[in-house]
Amino acid sequence: MKVISAEQHERLVAGAKVLEEQSFGVKVWLLPDRRVVKVFRLKRPLSSGRLYPYNTRFANNARRLRARGVSAPNILETYYCPDIQRHGVVYDLLEGTTFYDLLAKAEDETLFRTLARFLGELHEKGIYFRSVHPGNVLLKEDGGMGLIDIQDIRFWPWQLGRKTRARNFRHLYNSDYNSLVMREFGFERFVDLYLQELPRSEAYRRSLKPLIMEWDKAWERRKPDSAVS
Repeated sequence: MKVISAEQHERLVAGAKVLEEQSFGVKVWLLPDRRVVKVFRLKRPLSSGRLYPYNTRFANNARRLRARGVSAPNILETYYCPDIQRHGVVYDLLEGTTFYDLLAKAEDETLFRTLARFLGELHEKGIYFRSVHPGNVLLKEDGGMGLIDIQDIRFWPWQLGRKTRARNFRHLYNSDYNSLVMREFGFERFVDLYLQELPRSEAYRRSLKPLIMEWDKAWERRKPDSAVS
């Protein structure tokens, strides 16, 4: 990882298009040559990000995903800018359209089935993507799938177990805006698509479904009570 100055960082992103901005500033830029610059900040003084920086995690995860046959950004370099206290990563833009954008246009069960199948493929490959939601999964121009925002992934040398698979649905169906489209489609409806596409026995599917559905019940219990008119 190289160290750069604030001036070098400004030159790097000069003329770039802002793709994502948060309260602390710009988080992702698209450069004119189709490279992407993504920066990470430390949210707390005591953070694991000091020992294992998020940009390094992002880069390592991209390489591990690609090694397992999953499309992920091609990493060009990582850097640290002490002047602005940001870690950064530069990578080639992974072309495609997020499922959030696709599903916002039309509720197409074929798209939901494709997403469910891909989630099952990740689980079969031992990949636990905590940030899984329609905004972080791409449908590429060639019909393949890809992942972005990949700094928070765990890898196992075997297929995920039932409880771990079920827990991943909690991240898919959380309360942020990216997952509202999933809620509108229906939790159990999506789970059934996942199970139908899963290359496992019927007995395995029957044993897995109740574990997944427990996460939906837990989500329902956390929702605020409806106002009484």
